[in-house]
Amino acid sequence: MNIFAKGWSHGFDGPGRRFVYYLKGCNFHCLWCGNPESIAAEPEMMFYPDKSRFASQSCAHEAVKGAELDRATCRTCGDRACIDRWRDPAFELAGCDIPTAEIIAETEQRRALFGDDGGVTFSGGEPTLQMDALLKAAKILRQRGIHVAVETNASSPRFSELPGNFDLLICDLKCVTPELHRRIAGTDNSQVLANLASGTKMTLRVPLIAELNFIAEEREKIYDMLMVIKPETVEFLRLHQLGLPKYRALGQVCQAERFNPPTREQAETFCQRLRNGGIAAQVLN
Repeated sequence: MNIFAKGWSHGFDGPGRRFVYYLKGCNFHCLWCGNPESIAAEPEMMFYPDKSRFASQSCAHEAVKGAELDRATCRTCGDRACIDRWRDPAFELAGCDIPTAEIIAETEQRRALFGDDGGVTFSGGEPTLQMDALLKAAKILRQRGIHVAVETNASSPRFSELPGNFDLLICDLKCVTPELHRRIAGTDNSQVLANLASGTKMTLRVPLIAELNFIAEEREKIYDMLMVIKPETVEFLRLHQLGLPKYRALGQVCQAERFNPPTREQAETFCQRLRNGGIAAQVLN
């Protein structure tokens, strides 16, 4: 599996204490993505010049120019001595391949730390872009009695293979209007809407951005859709800016800087409407 990070979470990526594998590569390009290093499938160098005084000395190829990284030079580097030899904290490589067997063994080693209701979660990026490896890992882990969850944008034409192979599906809904979805995520959402309306048992997550999907017209379309498909649980995530340092480390501009979250009160009011309609809903942040 191609991953860009792994680590612990509690009560956010599924029930209990969970070990999360973040799979690299995504078919969406959401303007507010909090993990920009997750989008490209290939490894990417993240550069944090403030973390080291010796970054220029750690690169023998002269890719470091003050506080900037010459990424063209960096991409042609064949040794990555900055990381492998010098372990310079200014450099962080996002992306590596881990064999399925290693993921199974690593998860087994952590089993005692899951507690009574924890487990492992595959997040992203978009995990279903690595569907065959994903299903293989989930099958083996569940056979060994480990609770397995997956977080997905629900865009895969193979979505029907997920129920029954995972204990929990956490699915995203960015917006309903196709034109808006193409503008904010860079792709069509017809497959997403079909998958979410398939009757599959899931937890549905909706990011809330004041200027995009929380405008009155789109908010009502989201409400109407949720009242029709009646997901088991709906969780709202107000826009945050925690990914900004990652964009800078990648030499990219974060489009989310020009957007805002709705207020907590506005999000809670919308959430309460769904509760009044019989849907278990909550605002997570």
